[in-house]
Amino acid sequence: MASALVLGESRDGWSGWDGYGKQLNDLTEEWLEDLARQSRHTARAYGRDLGYRIPVSNPDRTGARSPLLGGMSWWAWVSSRGFDPLTVPEREVKRWLGALDDAGYSANTRGRALAAVRSWYRFLLSKNAFHDVMTVSPAAGVSAAAQGIHLPTHSPTIKLTPDQGAAMIAAADRMKSPMRLRHSATVALLITTAVRVGELCSHAIQDLTYDQGKRKIQVHGKGKRVRMVAVPDLADVRLSRYLDSRPDLKVVVRRGHAGARERVPLLMTRNGKKLARNEVWRLLRHVAEFADLPPEVAAMMTPHATRHSAATFAHLSGADMEQIRLLLGHADMRTTQRYVQASGAELPNAVASMLHAVMPGVA
Repeated sequence: MASALVLGESRDGWSGWDGYGKQLNDLTEEWLEDLARQSRHTARAYGRDLGYRIPVSNPDRTGARSPLLGGMSWWAWVSSRGFDPLTVPEREVKRWLGALDDAGYSANTRGRALAAVRSWYRFLLSKNAFHDVMTVSPAAGVSAAAQGIHLPTHSPTIKLTPDQGAAMIAAADRMKSPMRLRHSATVALLITTAVRVGELCSHAIQDLTYDQGKRKIQVHGKGKRVRMVAVPDLADVRLSRYLDSRPDLKVVVRRGHAGARERVPLLMTRNGKKLARNEVWRLLRHVAEFADLPPEVAAMMTPHATRHSAATFAHLSGADMEQIRLLLGHADMRTTQRYVQASGAELPNAVASMLHAVMPGVA
């Protein structure tokens, strides 16, 4: 992740980062790389909250992206206040969070910004690189609650009813588009398996397996955790139609020869690349409108909404919360699975059964 740190201007009489800018730059990039191994999007958000300008894939067409906080990143704050980032006092973290609040940033954004700063200082301390000037993180003792950061107890993400979920799948089937089969498979997979959009887009043909004649998919989740999830008939029939239409899958290429690929995208664009997240977002909005869902629902339709909806359908079908947690891949489920032998792998079948019940005559 190559990019020069963009540090704020120092005030008179303060030399600040001049003496260790290169080392701080290298350690920050190492921190971001570590974060990216867990979640690339968390790494980007944390880096930009800190004040790190994110490199872009086409630098000739656009410059590095500005920090998410619009000039109020942690580095910009420290610089404007004339402090050294390694010796800045705790009170400045509190004042910074207060300034973000005054500027209208939400509790979610302020909570993430505090988490980013905590993570960065924790990483620097673990490297023991600046032990002569920094022995404690200025953010370690800052309480989010004490700073007025109270996250909502209920998610604002919309949840579809079973009728609406069925309408989405049926609408995708009826779309007049050269990519109709892919659209149909995408919507059905999202609504029945509760996968994250990043997980869906990273799926490869090689992730598909069969267990007792039923198709399952290996989902690569956050933190490099892997879980097996059933592909219920409602989604499998649509996925099969799409895969059968793919000319690239009709040619067998031996590994090691020209044209062979380690991982062939499960959902592919016309030019052979894996489906992008923003394409999925646009598709869901379009399908929701095509399905004549209420405007307020269609306007808020996202991949996260289909994930929430699938979890709700699973709960309505009789699944307990532990099974749903496993289906969603939340936290570390391995220890719990060993103790209770619970599995969320089959829940998509229950979800699909509920949807089938309200869409008679549709395969």
